[in-house]
Amino acid sequence: MTTPSPPPILALAAFAVMAAATPAFAQAQTPAAVEGDDWDFGEDASRRLTIAAVTFENFGVAVRCMDGAFSLILSGLPEASGERTIRYEIGDEEAESLWVSAPDSTSAFAVRPNWLAYHLSKGGHLALTVPDDQESRRIVADLPPSPQAIARVFSACGRAMPEDRSRLEIEEAIAMPGLTWRSMPRVEFPSATRAAAGIASLTCNVKPDGSLRGCTAESEFPVGGGFGRAAVLGAHKTGRIGHSDRSRAPIADRQISFVVRYAMGPNAF
Repeated sequence: MTTPSPPPILALAAFAVMAAATPAFAQAQTPAAVEGDDWDFGEDASRRLTIAAVTFENFGVAVRCMDGAFSLILSGLPEASGERTIRYEIGDEEAESLWVSAPDSTSAFAVRPNWLAYHLSKGGHLALTVPDDQESRRIVADLPPSPQAIARVFSACGRAMPEDRSRLEIEEAIAMPGLTWRSMPRVEFPSATRAAAGIASLTCNVKPDGSLRGCTAESEFPVGGGFGRAAVLGAHKTGRIGHSDRSRAPIADRQISFVVRYAMGPNAF
């Protein structure tokens, strides 16, 4: 099933469409000027909230920094809960990506948002294939480029646009060719969170002895639940990488990416 989207609504009032993605979003109504055509941009310094969005009649995309947490959010999707895999096509990129939703939600947060947010900033024809019960729904939209707004959201979260990394480098970091876990990170469930489950995506550098350093959380869900910080602490303390074969190629300074899942019951979210 294909759902075409009409031309985008480029106005701050259209941000209300994204309110379903996060309750705080509706409060980010202060416009900030951008030059020329771009995604809509809003910020609220008192809430440490910065957001760039483009919305259509029944679909929206937002790149957000809230209280230091970076997120890429889709709204107007088929209703779902927990993890879901969405296939996307944008420009010369075509791949599957992992997303996560609150229970029975029509919105989804990207587990690895950096690279995809960068490619969305270029604009172009976006096509999504989203699971919908036993079938799938195809959503298409022509995104305008974002020469400034998305970059400003990256900057607000202290992140650089990841244009200096190729897709191959990112895929190798995830697949960890030639490497394997000698000790999986042992992580503690955040004591302060009210969530029953969570997920965090980490990127780490490997030391000569296989231990991990410089780990950063690319994303966490629920946002602000402490799962990213807990995963980083566990990775630094107990994570250890080794060779998966007989090769003895240096592993120092290799970069790896992985997902940490937390659950306290049979239902993940």
